[in-house]
Amino acid sequence: MKKENEGTCSCCGKGMHIIAVLVVIAIIALAFTAGSAMTPSKVIINSDGQNLNIKTLSVSGSVTKMVTPDKVDIVLSVETLNMSAQKSQSDNATTADAVRTALKAAGVAEADIKTTSYTVNEEYKWDKNTEANVSAGYRTTNQIQVTLTDTTMAGKVVDAAVSAGANRVSSISFGLSKEKELSVRQTALNEAATTARVKANSIASGLGVTIAGVQSISENSFYYTPNYANYDMAKATAGSAPVTTPITAGDVEVNATVSVVFELK
Repeated sequence: MKKENEGTCSCCGKGMHIIAVLVVIAIIALAFTAGSAMTPSKVIINSDGQNLNIKTLSVSGSVTKMVTPDKVDIVLSVETLNMSAQKSQSDNATTADAVRTALKAAGVAEADIKTTSYTVNEEYKWDKNTEANVSAGYRTTNQIQVTLTDTTMAGKVVDAAVSAGANRVSSISFGLSKEKELSVRQTALNEAATTARVKANSIASGLGVTIAGVQSISENSFYYTPNYANYDMAKATAGSAPVTTPITAGDVEVNATVSVVFELK
């Protein structure tokens, strides 16, 4: 009985040893897996199944240009005030028609004259005697927009409209036609992309790396700011103007920005 018990204990000892070895192996494997998971690695898998560590450089390029405008938009208003709404409207129609006739006589094509707003509103004023708001009449406003492709005609056209009865010049803005805007856009974006490339090369050279190619490119913005001119209505309506009011077209500012991501090697 004593020898039999000793044989049994020997087998159990071997079994425990094997289990201990397996546990140690499992712990080592777990530690290795956990260690790998804690090490971040940004990789991109390409179509060939290869792991490539991609280094990139992101830059933006901007350009600002001053461009000569090739169109001008003039917004005029004819306003009439009368205690009768009907009379206010009829007076306005008569004056607005005279303004349109004067614009055409000044060389503006009918297709370049359009009504952008028409309103009839009752106005009120404070009566000190009754201490209440009372009607001041009905104001009719007919807003007319004129578009010119010859910017040198702006002064002549505005003077003609004012002489015919237009009593407000809301705005005079010099800008770009659709055709010129498209052309300027292409040039500006090309220059912005070139600026981005030059900037990227300078940065890469300073870091001792080389530009390998373009990973992505996007247009961030393109816009231009119209140039607004002033018109002195008081001066223009004070007696007869001996000469055409000078309205000069200033350059408009064009801005373009692109963002580029370059790959490095």
